[in-house]
Amino acid sequence: MNVEKADMSDISPENRLYVSQAVEAGVYPNPEAALDEAVSLLRMRDQLRTDVQLGIDQADRGELLPAEEVFQQLERRVDEIEAQASGE
Repeated sequence: MNVEKADMSDISPENRLYVSQAVEAGVYPNPEAALDEAVSLLRMRDQLRTDVQLGIDQADRGELLPAEEVFQQLERRVDEIEAQASGE
């Protein structure tokens, strides 16, 4: 399939119906926006797979952090996200 020429008829009937229903429900303004979101999510999934594999490779090499340090980093990150969400 030529990506430049792709349109809604190029996806499965089930996915076409799902996209159409999402557009009708107002979730997306048009099918293209839904497909853009789908590609964006695929990219994030692929990056996550890469990141997980990097972590597995590091663990296999014994490059691990103490659990307490990991949880402290996570708590700091949660605090940052909450501060951003509250507009601080």
